[in-house]
Amino acid sequence: MLDVSPVIATLIMFGMLILLLTMGLPVAFALGGVGVMAILLLWGPNVLSLTVTSAWDMMSYYTLIAIPMFIFMAMLLKRSGIAEDLFKSMRLWAGRVPGGLAIGVVFICTIIAAMSGITGTGVVTMGILALPLMLKLGYNKVIAIGPIMAGGALGFLIPPSVSFIVYGAICQLSIGRLFLGGLIPGFILAAMYILFIAIRCYFKPELGPPLPPEERVGLKEKILSLKSVFLPGVLVMAVLGTLFLGVCSPTEAAGAGVIGAIVCAGIHRRLTWSLIMESSWETLRITNMIMWILIGAVCFKAVFFGVGGPAFVRGIIAGLDVPPLYIIFGMQLTYMVLGCFIDDLSILLISIPIYVPIVINLGFDPVWFGVLFIVNMQMATLTPPFGAALFYMRGVAPPEVTMADIYRSVTPFVVLQLIGVLLVLFFPQLVLWLPELVFGVH
Repeated sequence: MLDVSPVIATLIMFGMLILLLTMGLPVAFALGGVGVMAILLLWGPNVLSLTVTSAWDMMSYYTLIAIPMFIFMAMLLKRSGIAEDLFKSMRLWAGRVPGGLAIGVVFICTIIAAMSGITGTGVVTMGILALPLMLKLGYNKVIAIGPIMAGGALGFLIPPSVSFIVYGAICQLSIGRLFLGGLIPGFILAAMYILFIAIRCYFKPELGPPLPPEERVGLKEKILSLKSVFLPGVLVMAVLGTLFLGVCSPTEAAGAGVIGAIVCAGIHRRLTWSLIMESSWETLRITNMIMWILIGAVCFKAVFFGVGGPAFVRGIIAGLDVPPLYIIFGMQLTYMVLGCFIDDLSILLISIPIYVPIVINLGFDPVWFGVLFIVNMQMATLTPPFGAALFYMRGVAPPEVTMADIYRSVTPFVVLQLIGVLLVLFFPQLVLWLPELVFGVH
Protein backbone atom coordinates (compact mmCIF):
# COMPACT_ATOMS: atom_id res chain seq x y z
CA MET A 1 0.00 0.00 0.00
CA LEU A 2 1.14 3.53 -0.74
CA ASP A 3 1.74 5.86 2.18
CA VAL A 4 1.41 9.36 0.74
CA SER A 5 0.44 12.79 2.05
CA PRO A 6 -2.93 14.40 1.24
CA VAL A 7 -1.11 16.72 -1.18
CA ILE A 8 0.37 13.86 -3.21
CA ALA A 9 -2.87 11.85 -3.06
CA THR A 10 -4.87 14.84 -4.30
CA LEU A 11 -2.46 15.47 -7.17
CA ILE A 12 -2.45 11.77 -8.15
CA MET A 13 -6.25 11.49 -8.11
CA PHE A 14 -6.92 14.62 -10.16
CA GLY A 15 -4.03 13.81 -12.50
CA MET A 16 -5.49 10.35 -13.17
CA LEU A 17 -8.94 11.87 -13.66
CA ILE A 18 -7.69 14.38 -16.22
CA LEU A 19 -5.73 11.65 -18.04
CA LEU A 20 -8.76 9.35 -18.31
CA LEU A 21 -11.02 12.17 -19.48
CA THR A 22 -8.56 13.25 -22.16
CA MET A 23 -8.43 9.63 -23.33
CA GLY A 24 -12.18 9.82 -23.95
CA LEU A 25 -13.41 7.63 -21.10
CA PRO A 26 -16.98 8.54 -20.04
CA VAL A 27 -17.09 10.82 -17.02
CA ALA A 28 -18.92 8.32 -14.80
CA PHE A 29 -16.34 5.59 -15.39
CA ALA A 30 -13.42 8.01 -15.15
CA LEU A 31 -14.59 9.17 -11.71
CA GLY A 32 -15.48 5.69 -10.47
CA GLY A 33 -12.34 4.16 -11.98
CA VAL A 34 -10.09 6.67 -10.27
CA GLY A 35 -11.88 6.01 -6.99
CA VAL A 36 -11.44 2.24 -7.26
CA MET A 37 -7.79 2.48 -8.38
CA ALA A 38 -7.02 4.90 -5.54
CA ILE A 39 -8.54 2.50 -3.00
CA LEU A 40 -6.48 -0.40 -4.32
CA LEU A 41 -3.27 1.64 -4.29
CA LEU A 42 -3.80 3.33 -0.93
CA TRP A 43 -5.68 0.81 1.19
CA GLY A 44 -5.98 -2.50 -0.66
CA PRO A 45 -8.92 -4.61 -1.91
CA ASN A 46 -10.41 -5.09 1.56
CA VAL A 47 -11.61 -1.47 1.53
CA LEU A 48 -13.45 -1.71 -1.80
CA SER A 49 -16.69 -1.98 0.16
CA LEU A 50 -16.33 1.78 0.66
CA THR A 51 -17.55 2.31 -2.90
CA VAL A 52 -20.66 0.23 -2.24
CA THR A 53 -21.59 1.99 0.99
CA SER A 54 -20.95 5.43 -0.57
CA ALA A 55 -23.17 4.63 -3.57
CA TRP A 56 -25.87 3.18 -1.28
CA ASP A 57 -25.88 6.32 0.85
CA MET A 58 -26.32 8.48 -2.28
CA MET A 59 -29.16 6.34 -3.63
CA SER A 60 -31.00 6.59 -0.31
CA TYR A 61 -31.65 10.34 -0.77
CA TYR A 62 -35.43 10.51 -1.04
CA THR A 63 -35.34 13.78 -2.98
CA LEU A 64 -33.56 12.11 -5.92
CA ILE A 65 -36.80 10.28 -6.75
CA ALA A 66 -37.96 13.57 -8.28
CA ILE A 67 -35.28 13.34 -11.00
CA PRO A 68 -36.77 10.53 -13.15
CA MET A 69 -40.25 12.01 -12.74
CA PHE A 70 -39.18 15.45 -13.94
CA ILE A 71 -37.32 13.81 -16.85
CA PHE A 72 -40.39 11.72 -17.72
CA MET A 73 -42.48 14.90 -17.63
CA ALA A 74 -40.01 16.61 -19.98
CA MET A 75 -40.07 13.66 -22.41
CA LEU A 76 -43.86 13.69 -22.49
CA LEU A 77 -43.94 17.45 -23.07
CA LYS A 78 -41.43 17.20 -25.90
CA ARG A 79 -43.86 14.95 -27.77
CA SER A 80 -47.18 16.38 -26.55
CA GLY A 81 -47.54 19.26 -29.03
CA ILE A 82 -47.33 22.06 -26.44
CA ALA A 83 -44.06 23.44 -27.83
CA GLU A 84 -45.45 23.46 -31.38
CA ASP A 85 -48.52 25.42 -30.29
CA LEU A 86 -46.40 27.89 -28.33
CA PHE A 87 -44.14 28.45 -31.31
CA LYS A 88 -47.08 29.04 -33.64
CA SER A 89 -48.49 31.62 -31.22
CA MET A 90 -45.14 33.39 -30.79
CA ARG A 91 -44.69 33.41 -34.56
CA LEU A 92 -47.97 35.26 -34.98
CA TRP A 93 -47.26 37.77 -32.21
CA ALA A 94 -43.59 38.51 -32.79
CA GLY A 95 -43.13 37.61 -36.45
CA ARG A 96 -43.51 41.12 -37.82
CA VAL A 97 -40.74 42.48 -35.53
CA PRO A 98 -37.10 42.21 -36.72
CA GLY A 99 -35.60 39.33 -34.74
CA GLY A 100 -39.08 38.52 -33.43
CA LEU A 101 -38.82 34.77 -33.98
CA ALA A 102 -35.53 34.61 -32.06
CA ILE A 103 -37.09 36.63 -29.23
CA GLY A 104 -40.05 34.25 -29.27
CA VAL A 105 -37.68 31.27 -29.07
CA VAL A 106 -36.12 32.64 -25.85
CA PHE A 107 -39.60 33.21 -24.40
CA ILE A 108 -40.71 29.67 -25.30
CA CYS A 109 -37.48 28.15 -23.94
CA THR A 110 -38.16 29.98 -20.66
CA ILE A 111 -41.60 28.38 -20.47
CA ILE A 112 -40.20 24.96 -21.40
CA ALA A 113 -37.54 25.35 -18.69
CA ALA A 114 -40.30 26.03 -16.15
CA MET A 115 -42.09 22.87 -17.27
CA SER A 116 -39.24 20.41 -17.71
CA GLY A 117 -36.18 21.21 -15.56
CA ILE A 118 -33.58 19.95 -18.04
CA THR A 119 -31.54 21.73 -20.70
CA GLY A 120 -31.91 19.41 -23.67
CA THR A 121 -35.69 19.77 -24.00
CA GLY A 122 -35.68 23.41 -25.11
CA VAL A 123 -32.60 23.11 -27.34
CA VAL A 124 -33.82 20.00 -29.17
CA THR A 125 -37.44 21.13 -29.53
CA MET A 126 -36.67 24.64 -30.78
CA GLY A 127 -33.78 23.34 -32.88
CA ILE A 128 -36.23 21.14 -34.74
CA LEU A 129 -39.16 23.60 -34.92
CA ALA A 130 -37.70 27.08 -35.11
CA LEU A 131 -34.20 26.88 -36.58
CA PRO A 132 -35.15 25.68 -40.12
CA LEU A 133 -37.81 28.41 -40.38
CA MET A 134 -35.47 31.18 -39.21
CA LEU A 135 -32.77 30.08 -41.63
CA LYS A 136 -35.35 29.94 -44.44
CA LEU A 137 -36.42 33.51 -43.65
CA GLY A 138 -32.80 34.66 -43.95
CA TYR A 139 -31.88 34.98 -40.26
CA ASN A 140 -28.21 35.41 -39.51
CA LYS A 141 -26.92 32.18 -37.96
CA VAL A 142 -25.79 33.97 -34.78
CA ILE A 143 -29.32 35.31 -34.23
CA ALA A 144 -30.93 32.00 -35.24
CA ILE A 145 -28.76 29.43 -33.43
CA GLY A 146 -27.45 31.25 -30.36
CA PRO A 147 -30.83 32.08 -28.76
CA ILE A 148 -31.94 28.44 -29.00
CA MET A 149 -28.92 27.17 -27.07
CA ALA A 150 -28.92 30.05 -24.55
CA GLY A 151 -32.67 29.78 -24.01
CA GLY A 152 -32.47 26.01 -23.64
CA ALA A 153 -29.72 26.38 -21.04
CA LEU A 154 -32.22 28.21 -18.82
CA GLY A 155 -33.42 24.74 -17.84
CA PHE A 156 -30.44 24.67 -15.48
CA LEU A 157 -31.65 27.71 -13.55
CA ILE A 158 -35.41 28.12 -13.83
CA PRO A 159 -37.21 25.61 -11.59
CA PRO A 160 -37.88 22.71 -11.53
CA SER A 161 -34.16 22.29 -12.20
CA VAL A 162 -32.75 18.79 -11.72
CA SER A 163 -29.38 20.31 -10.76
CA PHE A 164 -31.00 22.16 -7.85
CA ILE A 165 -32.50 18.90 -6.63
CA VAL A 166 -29.09 17.19 -6.53
CA TYR A 167 -27.44 20.23 -4.91
CA GLY A 168 -30.17 20.44 -2.28
CA ALA A 169 -29.96 16.72 -1.54
CA ILE A 170 -26.19 16.86 -1.00
CA CYS A 171 -26.21 20.04 1.10
CA GLN A 172 -29.46 19.20 2.94
CA LEU A 173 -31.05 22.48 1.85
CA SER A 174 -34.65 23.38 1.07
CA ILE A 175 -35.39 22.62 -2.58
CA GLY A 176 -38.12 25.26 -2.48
CA ARG A 177 -35.61 27.94 -1.45
CA LEU A 178 -33.25 26.91 -4.23
CA PHE A 179 -36.04 26.92 -6.81
CA LEU A 180 -37.18 30.38 -5.76
CA GLY A 181 -33.59 31.61 -5.66
CA GLY A 182 -33.12 30.67 -9.31
CA LEU A 183 -36.22 32.48 -10.59
CA ILE A 184 -35.05 36.10 -10.65
CA PRO A 185 -31.57 35.36 -12.09
CA GLY A 186 -33.21 33.12 -14.69
CA PHE A 187 -35.65 35.83 -15.78
CA ILE A 188 -32.85 38.42 -15.81
CA LEU A 189 -30.78 36.24 -18.12
CA ALA A 190 -33.77 35.63 -20.40
CA ALA A 191 -34.38 39.40 -20.52
CA MET A 192 -30.71 40.00 -21.36
CA TYR A 193 -30.90 37.54 -24.26
CA ILE A 194 -34.06 39.21 -25.58
CA LEU A 195 -32.58 42.69 -25.21
CA PHE A 196 -29.43 41.65 -27.08
CA ILE A 197 -31.45 40.23 -29.98
CA ALA A 198 -33.77 43.25 -30.10
CA ILE A 199 -30.90 45.78 -30.15
CA ARG A 200 -28.89 43.88 -32.78
CA CYS A 201 -31.89 43.49 -35.06
CA TYR A 202 -33.11 47.07 -34.51
CA PHE A 203 -29.88 48.48 -35.89
CA LYS A 204 -29.40 45.68 -38.45
CA PRO A 205 -32.84 44.33 -39.42
CA GLU A 206 -31.27 42.09 -42.06
CA LEU A 207 -29.92 39.90 -39.23
CA GLY A 208 -33.46 38.83 -38.33
CA PRO A 209 -35.95 39.65 -41.12
CA PRO A 210 -39.62 39.86 -40.11
CA LEU A 211 -42.25 37.52 -41.51
CA PRO A 212 -43.41 38.23 -45.07
CA PRO A 213 -46.62 40.35 -45.17
CA GLU A 214 -48.67 37.44 -46.52
CA GLU A 215 -47.93 35.38 -43.37
CA ARG A 216 -49.02 38.07 -40.91
CA VAL A 217 -52.44 37.96 -39.22
CA GLY A 218 -54.76 40.34 -37.42
CA LEU A 219 -55.36 40.89 -33.72
CA LYS A 220 -58.23 38.39 -33.53
CA GLU A 221 -56.10 35.49 -34.74
CA LYS A 222 -53.31 36.51 -32.36
CA ILE A 223 -55.64 36.55 -29.36
CA LEU A 224 -57.10 33.18 -30.31
CA SER A 225 -53.59 31.74 -30.51
CA LEU A 226 -53.01 32.59 -26.83
CA LYS A 227 -55.03 29.52 -25.85
CA SER A 228 -51.77 27.62 -26.38
CA VAL A 229 -50.37 29.37 -23.28
CA PHE A 230 -53.14 28.04 -21.02
CA LEU A 231 -51.94 24.45 -20.67
CA PRO A 232 -48.30 25.37 -20.00
CA GLY A 233 -49.50 27.87 -17.40
CA VAL A 234 -51.58 25.22 -15.65
CA LEU A 235 -48.68 22.77 -15.71
CA VAL A 236 -46.22 25.29 -14.27
CA MET A 237 -48.68 26.09 -11.49
CA ALA A 238 -49.20 22.37 -10.83
CA VAL A 239 -45.47 21.90 -10.31
CA LEU A 240 -44.16 25.15 -8.87
CA GLY A 241 -47.32 26.50 -7.28
CA THR A 242 -47.90 23.43 -5.13
CA LEU A 243 -44.23 23.41 -4.13
CA PHE A 244 -43.95 27.09 -3.21
CA LEU A 245 -47.29 27.06 -1.35
CA GLY A 246 -46.05 24.18 0.76
CA VAL A 247 -48.74 21.80 -0.50
CA CYS A 248 -46.24 19.30 -1.95
CA SER A 249 -42.67 18.19 -1.45
CA PRO A 250 -40.37 18.31 -4.52
CA THR A 251 -41.03 14.62 -5.18
CA GLU A 252 -44.80 15.06 -4.90
CA ALA A 253 -44.65 18.17 -7.12
CA ALA A 254 -42.77 16.11 -9.72
CA GLY A 255 -45.56 13.52 -9.57
CA ALA A 256 -48.14 16.28 -10.09
CA GLY A 257 -46.12 17.46 -13.08
CA VAL A 258 -46.15 13.99 -14.64
CA ILE A 259 -49.93 13.79 -14.27
CA GLY A 260 -50.23 17.26 -15.80
CA ALA A 261 -48.02 16.29 -18.74
CA ILE A 262 -50.12 13.18 -19.36
CA VAL A 263 -53.28 15.31 -19.34
CA CYS A 264 -51.67 17.78 -21.78
CA ALA A 265 -50.73 14.95 -24.14
CA GLY A 266 -54.29 13.62 -23.90
CA ILE A 267 -55.82 17.02 -24.71
CA HIS A 268 -53.56 17.24 -27.77
CA ARG A 269 -54.67 13.69 -28.74
CA ARG A 270 -51.12 12.39 -28.62
CA LEU A 271 -51.43 10.16 -25.56
CA THR A 272 -50.62 6.79 -27.10
CA TRP A 273 -48.94 3.65 -25.89
CA SER A 274 -46.04 4.46 -28.20
CA LEU A 275 -45.65 7.90 -26.56
CA ILE A 276 -45.56 6.36 -23.08
CA MET A 277 -43.03 3.70 -24.11
CA GLU A 278 -40.72 6.13 -25.94
CA SER A 279 -40.84 8.62 -23.07
CA SER A 280 -40.20 5.86 -20.54
CA TRP A 281 -37.21 4.58 -22.50
CA GLU A 282 -35.70 8.07 -22.80
CA THR A 283 -36.32 8.63 -19.09
CA LEU A 284 -34.58 5.36 -18.25
CA ARG A 285 -31.61 6.21 -20.46
CA ILE A 286 -31.12 9.76 -19.11
CA THR A 287 -31.74 8.72 -15.49
CA ASN A 288 -29.23 5.89 -15.78
CA MET A 289 -26.65 8.30 -17.16
CA ILE A 290 -27.24 10.70 -14.26
CA MET A 291 -27.17 7.94 -11.66
CA TRP A 292 -23.93 6.44 -12.99
CA ILE A 293 -22.34 9.88 -12.85
CA LEU A 294 -23.63 10.25 -9.29
CA ILE A 295 -22.24 6.86 -8.28
CA GLY A 296 -18.87 7.50 -9.94
CA ALA A 297 -18.57 10.94 -8.37
CA VAL A 298 -19.56 9.62 -4.93
CA CYS A 299 -16.85 6.92 -5.13
CA PHE A 300 -14.29 9.54 -6.13
CA LYS A 301 -15.48 11.84 -3.34
CA ALA A 302 -15.32 9.08 -0.70
CA VAL A 303 -11.66 8.36 -1.45
CA PHE A 304 -10.79 12.04 -1.74
CA PHE A 305 -12.31 12.65 1.68
CA GLY A 306 -10.60 9.54 3.06
CA VAL A 307 -7.11 10.79 2.16
CA GLY A 308 -7.79 14.20 3.71
CA GLY A 309 -8.17 16.10 0.46
CA PRO A 310 -10.87 18.53 1.69
CA ALA A 311 -8.80 19.45 4.75
CA PHE A 312 -5.83 20.11 2.46
CA VAL A 313 -7.91 22.37 0.19
CA ARG A 314 -9.52 24.16 3.13
CA GLY A 315 -6.09 24.70 4.68
CA ILE A 316 -4.84 26.37 1.50
CA ILE A 317 -7.90 28.61 1.30
CA ALA A 318 -7.79 29.46 5.01
CA GLY A 319 -4.18 30.53 4.60
CA LEU A 320 -5.03 33.05 1.90
CA ASP A 321 -4.91 36.61 3.17
CA VAL A 322 -7.60 37.95 0.83
CA PRO A 323 -11.20 39.22 1.24
CA PRO A 324 -13.80 36.38 1.38
CA LEU A 325 -15.45 37.48 -1.86
CA TYR A 326 -12.15 36.98 -3.68
CA ILE A 327 -12.17 33.35 -2.54
CA ILE A 328 -15.70 32.89 -3.91
CA PHE A 329 -14.53 34.49 -7.16
CA GLY A 330 -11.60 32.04 -7.29
CA MET A 331 -14.05 29.15 -6.89
CA GLN A 332 -16.00 30.47 -9.87
CA LEU A 333 -12.83 30.52 -11.95
CA THR A 334 -12.24 26.84 -11.16
CA TYR A 335 -15.82 26.12 -12.26
CA MET A 336 -15.29 27.98 -15.53
CA VAL A 337 -12.22 25.86 -16.30
CA LEU A 338 -13.78 22.56 -15.22
CA GLY A 339 -16.98 23.39 -17.11
CA CYS A 340 -15.07 23.23 -20.39
CA PHE A 341 -14.28 19.55 -19.83
CA ILE A 342 -16.62 17.96 -17.26
CA ASP A 343 -20.42 17.91 -16.93
CA ASP A 344 -22.19 19.87 -14.22
CA LEU A 345 -23.22 16.90 -12.07
CA SER A 346 -19.66 15.62 -11.80
CA ILE A 347 -18.38 19.08 -10.89
CA LEU A 348 -21.17 19.43 -8.34
CA LEU A 349 -20.45 16.13 -6.62
CA ILE A 350 -16.69 16.65 -6.54
CA SER A 351 -16.56 20.29 -5.49
CA ILE A 352 -19.69 21.11 -3.49
CA PRO A 353 -18.84 18.94 -0.43
CA ILE A 354 -15.47 20.75 -0.34
CA TYR A 355 -16.57 24.28 -1.18
CA VAL A 356 -19.88 24.64 0.69
CA PRO A 357 -18.40 24.22 4.22
CA ILE A 358 -15.84 26.89 3.29
CA VAL A 359 -18.61 29.13 1.94
CA ILE A 360 -20.59 28.78 5.18
CA ASN A 361 -17.48 29.44 7.31
CA LEU A 362 -16.87 32.60 5.31
CA GLY A 363 -20.38 33.77 6.24
CA PHE A 364 -22.12 33.32 2.88
CA ASP A 365 -25.52 31.75 2.30
CA PRO A 366 -25.33 28.25 0.73
CA VAL A 367 -28.56 28.90 -1.20
CA TRP A 368 -26.94 31.93 -2.84
CA PHE A 369 -23.81 29.90 -3.59
CA GLY A 370 -25.92 27.10 -5.08
CA VAL A 371 -27.62 29.49 -7.50
CA LEU A 372 -24.25 31.07 -8.33
CA PHE A 373 -22.90 27.59 -9.08
CA ILE A 374 -25.86 26.75 -11.33
CA VAL A 375 -25.52 30.04 -13.26
CA ASN A 376 -21.86 29.16 -13.81
CA MET A 377 -22.77 25.65 -14.97
CA GLN A 378 -25.36 27.16 -17.29
CA MET A 379 -22.48 29.03 -18.91
CA ALA A 380 -20.45 25.80 -19.02
CA THR A 381 -23.13 24.07 -21.10
CA LEU A 382 -22.61 26.78 -23.74
CA THR A 383 -18.81 26.80 -23.60
CA PRO A 384 -16.65 25.01 -26.19
CA PRO A 385 -15.27 22.47 -26.58
CA PHE A 386 -17.60 20.14 -24.61
CA GLY A 387 -20.67 22.22 -23.75
CA ALA A 388 -23.73 19.94 -23.81
CA ALA A 389 -25.97 22.49 -25.57
CA LEU A 390 -23.49 22.66 -28.47
CA PHE A 391 -23.85 18.94 -29.13
CA TYR A 392 -27.63 18.96 -28.67
CA MET A 393 -27.76 21.64 -31.34
CA ARG A 394 -25.40 19.79 -33.65
CA GLY A 395 -27.63 16.74 -33.41
CA VAL A 396 -30.76 18.53 -34.66
CA ALA A 397 -29.38 21.36 -36.83
CA PRO A 398 -29.81 21.29 -40.63
CA PRO A 399 -26.82 20.02 -42.66
CA GLU A 400 -25.75 23.54 -43.68
CA VAL A 401 -25.04 24.44 -40.03
CA THR A 402 -21.45 23.59 -39.14
CA MET A 403 -19.83 23.22 -35.73
CA ALA A 404 -17.95 26.47 -36.44
CA ASP A 405 -21.32 28.22 -36.95
CA ILE A 406 -22.51 26.87 -33.61
CA TYR A 407 -19.36 28.06 -31.80
CA ARG A 408 -19.63 31.54 -33.36
CA SER A 409 -23.33 31.87 -32.59
CA VAL A 410 -22.95 31.04 -28.90
CA THR A 411 -20.09 33.47 -28.21
CA PRO A 412 -22.17 36.62 -27.46
CA PHE A 413 -24.46 34.59 -25.20
CA VAL A 414 -21.50 33.22 -23.24
CA VAL A 415 -20.51 36.86 -22.62
CA LEU A 416 -24.05 37.64 -21.42
CA GLN A 417 -23.91 34.56 -19.21
CA LEU A 418 -20.65 35.79 -17.68
CA ILE A 419 -22.37 39.09 -16.89
CA GLY A 420 -25.10 37.03 -15.19
CA VAL A 421 -22.50 35.25 -13.04
CA LEU A 422 -21.04 38.60 -11.96
CA LEU A 423 -24.50 40.02 -11.17
CA VAL A 424 -25.32 37.09 -8.89
CA LEU A 425 -21.84 37.23 -7.34
CA PHE A 426 -21.97 40.93 -6.43
CA PHE A 427 -25.73 41.25 -5.75
CA PRO A 428 -26.74 38.26 -3.59
CA GLN A 429 -30.23 39.67 -2.95
CA LEU A 430 -31.13 38.87 -6.55
CA VAL A 431 -31.11 35.28 -5.27
CA LEU A 432 -32.11 35.63 -1.63
CA TRP A 433 -34.93 38.19 -1.76
CA LEU A 434 -37.65 35.86 -3.07
CA PRO A 435 -36.86 32.85 -0.80
CA GLU A 436 -36.76 35.17 2.22
CA LEU A 437 -40.07 36.75 1.16
CA VAL A 438 -41.83 33.38 0.83
CA PHE A 439 -40.12 31.23 3.48
CA GLY A 440 -38.68 33.89 5.79
CA VAL A 441 -35.09 34.49 6.83
CA HIS A 442 -33.28 31.37 8.06
